[in-house]
Amino acid sequence: MIAKDIQFSEDSQELIKPILPGFPISVFYTTFNEATYNCINWHWHEAFQYCIVTEGAVDFLLPGASYHVRAGDGIFINTQQVHFSKGKTGISSSYLCLDIPPAFIYPDERSRVYQKTIAPILRHPFPQVLLLSRREQEEQRLLQSILEIQSLLKEQPDFIELSIHMEILQIWRITFQLLKKSGGAAPVEVVENDRLKIILQYMQDHYAERITLEQIADQLSLSRSECCRFFKRATGQSLISYLNHLRLNKSIDLLKDPELSLSDIAVAVGFCNQSYYTDCFRKIKNITPKKYRELTFRRPKDVLPLDVDSRLG
Repeated sequence: MIAKDIQFSEDSQELIKPILPGFPISVFYTTFNEATYNCINWHWHEAFQYCIVTEGAVDFLLPGASYHVRAGDGIFINTQQVHFSKGKTGISSSYLCLDIPPAFIYPDERSRVYQKTIAPILRHPFPQVLLLSRREQEEQRLLQSILEIQSLLKEQPDFIELSIHMEILQIWRITFQLLKKSGGAAPVEVVENDRLKIILQYMQDHYAERITLEQIADQLSLSRSECCRFFKRATGQSLISYLNHLRLNKSIDLLKDPELSLSDIAVAVGFCNQSYYTDCFRKIKNITPKKYRELTFRRPKDVLPLDVDSRLG
């Protein structure tokens, strides 16, 4: 499974790129197809996230849960919730994503609006998700506001910031009402989410080192077997599979540097040797790292004429 590279902050949260300077919301498309990647690996962020599937279908995974969202419908993912998304192999799928930091909705923590509609969700950020159906009137209005923000960004009208902020207030009003209706969630979900964040952050911080199962299990005060069972139950992946995927994705940035040998890169991202690195790379990406480097990061002088290059592969 080929994962999209994610930029992380020092505390292993995804870095959110603002759409405008001084306007810290993010709007972007994610497309899964054979030419790019077919998943976004486990991560989390402070921002509330809204996704509208625009093509095909996308699976959104949370610890121990999976949500299948078809084109036209959407999903809300709560703050600090660990999640993963993937498209179906062989089929192009895409979604429009809107990330809103809680402080953007209303920044004054002492205000009545903040205390009444934001603070309660931050203190108890569950349920984990809300499924948003285009067939439900209020949910359809919410989805339409997200599409309106996309249109505003394309058209760039005067006072665009005010228009976008008005749409976000509408989005949050509906979201808050839906969250209140949905009720709470079992405490075990909070525990599993926090446990998973600890493991993911540890591997993100130490992937370049020799990590043992004992070291990971010690982060949670669990036995090795219990830790492995928990991670597999929460993510559907084994610990070693996740770690190898993480290391391979980190290696791709290093492959851009022609001065680094494959052996240097393998050691830099935590593999014991080049041979094991190459085997894992080939197994996961169906190509060797050497060939991937040649095809993806050719220098301008190495590029062949278009009529020849187009026949490669």
